[in-house]
Amino acid sequence: MIKPTETKRRYHERRLQSLKEQRSYWDDHWYEISQYIAPTRYRRNVNDIKGRPDRKKIIDPSQLLALRTLASGMHSGITSPARPWFRLTTFDPDLREYAPVKTYLSRAEAMMREVFQASNIYKSFHYGYGDLGAFGQSCGILIEDERRIVRMLQLTHGTFWLARDEYGEANTLYRQLYWSCEKIVARFGYNNCSTVIQNCYDKGDYDQPFIINHAIEPRKDREPGKIDAKNKPFLSNYWEDGAGREDKLLAESGFSRNPIISPMWEAVADDDYGTGPGMEALPDVKQLQVMQIRKGETVDKKVRPPMVGPMSLKNNPASLMPGALTYVDDPTGKGFRAAIDVNLTVTELREDIRETQYRIDRTFYADLFLMLSQMEGIQPRNQFEIAERKEEKLLALGPVLENIYGGQLAPVIDQTFGVMADRGMFGPPPKEIEESELKIEYVSMLAQAQKAIGTGAIERVFSFAGSLAGVKPEVMDKLDADQAIDVYSDLVGIDPSVIVTDDNVKKTRENRAQQMQQQTMAEQAPAMATAARQGAEAARVLSEVPNGGTGSALLSQIGIA
Repeated sequence: MIKPTETKRRYHERRLQSLKEQRSYWDDHWYEISQYIAPTRYRRNVNDIKGRPDRKKIIDPSQLLALRTLASGMHSGITSPARPWFRLTTFDPDLREYAPVKTYLSRAEAMMREVFQASNIYKSFHYGYGDLGAFGQSCGILIEDERRIVRMLQLTHGTFWLARDEYGEANTLYRQLYWSCEKIVARFGYNNCSTVIQNCYDKGDYDQPFIINHAIEPRKDREPGKIDAKNKPFLSNYWEDGAGREDKLLAESGFSRNPIISPMWEAVADDDYGTGPGMEALPDVKQLQVMQIRKGETVDKKVRPPMVGPMSLKNNPASLMPGALTYVDDPTGKGFRAAIDVNLTVTELREDIRETQYRIDRTFYADLFLMLSQMEGIQPRNQFEIAERKEEKLLALGPVLENIYGGQLAPVIDQTFGVMADRGMFGPPPKEIEESELKIEYVSMLAQAQKAIGTGAIERVFSFAGSLAGVKPEVMDKLDADQAIDVYSDLVGIDPSVIVTDDNVKKTRENRAQQMQQQTMAEQAPAMATAARQGAEAARVLSEVPNGGTGSALLSQIGIA
């Protein structure tokens, strides 16, 4: 809350300093991870020299490859641009099967996927998955774009500070930008800039950089009922960094929805920042670098070992090059010889290195994601194979996927849907869902693979029941085959349009029963006609018998007596 005696800028500076203190514990961890695992995704200071990541400590890049595999695997397995990965539906099962609702939501899904393809959302997702694996969280800002509907600003670690609410959702973000004088003037306008930037611009020093601070957080002093930029639920304020600047903001605006997209790999208590595979793999990564150095030293000592020789060669020409000849008086008969014997074989070192590399791959789930990439396009068999071969890893990834669904995908889908609906891109919705909350279902390869774990139980139950049915056929009455198909198809992610609704199934069965009844009646028609003729003949004969006639008269009438 802004104190009565301080300006908005002073408040933001105070809040920024507090957030920096809260994040200081993580800075050293992130810096070490950047040196070994993600050198391009961290800035210790926002004005670090760009384009020069420090790779001096990286001898073996296995961890870089494992992280790249994780990022690519999560991208293709969770949000692949090549196939649908989410579905819009309703919580009401009856509305879910209602044709106008299904058509409207299906069209909305297709339009949203086109928007994602046209924007930078997928590229930002890919960077974000790498940040999740390395640092334990990613951070981006989803903003409305006049041309592309929405776009994402994916932030680099070290340049932002977060705070989360009681639900663990990031609702406060402070960040720093390192912009040129020309860019600042173009973005905020010449008159809104300080005299320092104005003078720099007037002198033509367009490339002189300055640090700009940006704050996003819930607005606590908004006036209810107003919807202008300065009264939106989330404020978005910019100001120049450093003392001596005018006590004013460069820009004051806001967002109608929370634009902060910051999922965590794994949350630790109430911390604002998470942990991930990068922190777990760091000891093995550091060990791997030392082992590679030692292996190089071993090879070097075996190929070019340190030498000892007689004193007589101290000032005489001598050579150790192949084919060289050195003349020397050597009463010992030993001449040049190795100072030490290196008995360690490179094979032993290679085995230790491979073991360490394997642990790093497992920590980053590289084996699972490599399998996913190799099985791309073999639908739907791959979900079952993944579930069977990697069930343990899929279960371990479950909490991570839930964090990504809730912290990244759901906000992006929800906000994109809101922006497009506000622009009238979907048209009017069916009245049945005008006030209804929509449900997001994830149908990506990983989501389906996790659900496919449950299909095995259904198959085993029906197989067991089938074996019992040979002895006791009535046992099949215990199973609801229709419901089993609905559950099974949902687990494997089949398009709902492939499964016939219960109402249509009921109609089909009623029509089939009616047709069978008509066919039975048609087959029985000749016999019924014969019986009818016989009945009519009997009735005629009876009618011709005189009133009061006896039984002998009836027999005489039909020709028997």
